[in-house]
Amino acid sequence: MILPDKHNGTAVETSILIVDDNPKNLQILGNYLQNEGYHVEFALEGDSALKWVERMEFDLILLDIMMPGRDGYDVCKIIKSVPVKQKIPIIFLTAKTDTESIVKGFDSGAVDYITKPFNQKELLARVRTQIELKRNRDEIAKNLEDIEYKNKLITYSIQYAQTIQSAVIKASQNGSAVFKEQFFLFLSRNIVSGDFYWFHNTGRKILAGVFDCTGHGIPGAFMSILGITLLNETVIREEIVEPPLILKRLREKIIEALGQKGECFEVKDGMDGAIISYDLNNKTLVYSGAFNPVFILRNNDIIELKGDKKSLAYSENLSDFSLQKMILHPDDIIYMFTDGYKDQFGGQDMKKLGSCRFRELLIRSHKNPLETQKQLLLDALNDWKGNEEQVDDITVVGLKL
Repeated sequence: MILPDKHNGTAVETSILIVDDNPKNLQILGNYLQNEGYHVEFALEGDSALKWVERMEFDLILLDIMMPGRDGYDVCKIIKSVPVKQKIPIIFLTAKTDTESIVKGFDSGAVDYITKPFNQKELLARVRTQIELKRNRDEIAKNLEDIEYKNKLITYSIQYAQTIQSAVIKASQNGSAVFKEQFFLFLSRNIVSGDFYWFHNTGRKILAGVFDCTGHGIPGAFMSILGITLLNETVIREEIVEPPLILKRLREKIIEALGQKGECFEVKDGMDGAIISYDLNNKTLVYSGAFNPVFILRNNDIIELKGDKKSLAYSENLSDFSLQKMILHPDDIIYMFTDGYKDQFGGQDMKKLGSCRFRELLIRSHKNPLETQKQLLLDALNDWKGNEEQVDDITVVGLKL
């Protein structure tokens, strides 16, 4: 029988091997199957059958049990022990009708068991069924191989995109070296991240920002690259260096870049974030935030600078961002972060880690060097998360002057 290959449309001949020590049986069966259009090969005993299977690919084997030399059970077990041949369906065709023989046939790897004398129509129906099942299994296996190959290509592309994103973020750290100590806990949920951090040194002021874009993975990464580009345009080219004005201008640019007008079905993406400037002369920190707060850890206490409840995207509230100012003390530590760390599910009750636990972790670890703090935060996160998946991109930045 000639069947079309479902992958490329070309004709594929269906081959069947009949194994029986009775030449008359081979002739009768061969005629039945050849009349149906199948290509048929014959073997009179087990070793000959194994040689056929070794050199040719069959879609089905009809196998007698009682034969000189190797019996059908042994032949079946040998074929099923070879990985590249074990998917060939084998139907026992035998005069043995007792339950023990039938069970032994299935235990040795057969897919069906037909007793002699057989009905021609029933035999052909069972043959067609097993061949169709094999073709379907082969097609599924081929599709899985195709999917696996495409997944590898996609994963490679995303991993290369991660390299690009990392390079862009690293290039945006001009000014971070001013801080005596620093750490960057940056954990992507899906290889590339929707979070990013950014620095710029104006000569008199150090600007630092941490932002959380809509989504994660590839969509979030696109937004992060857009965010870094627009920040650089705003600060470097337009020379806007006050945090509330930077956020205002950044929001305007995001709305323009995404064509947001408040209409239905338009792109709603944007980002939340916090940005600070630190005056190197008067030790003054200025902060503005779009939802995202900043923590200042001083004398075992956390001072929280809260952001405005509005995102960097189109909304009905496009008012200016507020400004907060404070003088930093020599041992103050600045923590900037997205919500991924505190929103991670875990623990015995599968709850979010939460702001309170996050604060406690910072207070407990703040007397350690910042790199040690990073490791302590990472260890605590992994302990909390356990075997659960990471739910969001995670960024925590610690800075000490």
